[in-house]
Amino acid sequence: MSLAVCLKELRSERKWTQGDLCRAAGLERAYISRLESGKVKDLGLRNAMKIAKAFGITVEQFVEHRYRTRESEKATDVPHSGDAAEATSSPIAMKPKE
Repeated sequence: MSLAVCLKELRSERKWTQGDLCRAAGLERAYISRLESGKVKDLGLRNAMKIAKAFGITVEQFVEHRYRTRESEKATDVPHSGDAAEATSSPIAMKPKE
């Protein structure tokens, strides 16, 4: 699931407007709008933390929500080479080198 769809879904579950989310997260409404329209594709960790906190979830839950839905969407598609690896890997969830 794209970041845009994920944010819209989480807002919709709470019956929040973009204004509600921006006030709860301490972010500009224009930024939330750009995220949801897909104009901003990469969400930095700091803003991910703010948005997750606003929704009352952890960043890990936010990432899992996004990728869990992506995996279920891919499960209905015909698999292509590399799809399974892409669906199960999350750049944010990678373990640091020791």
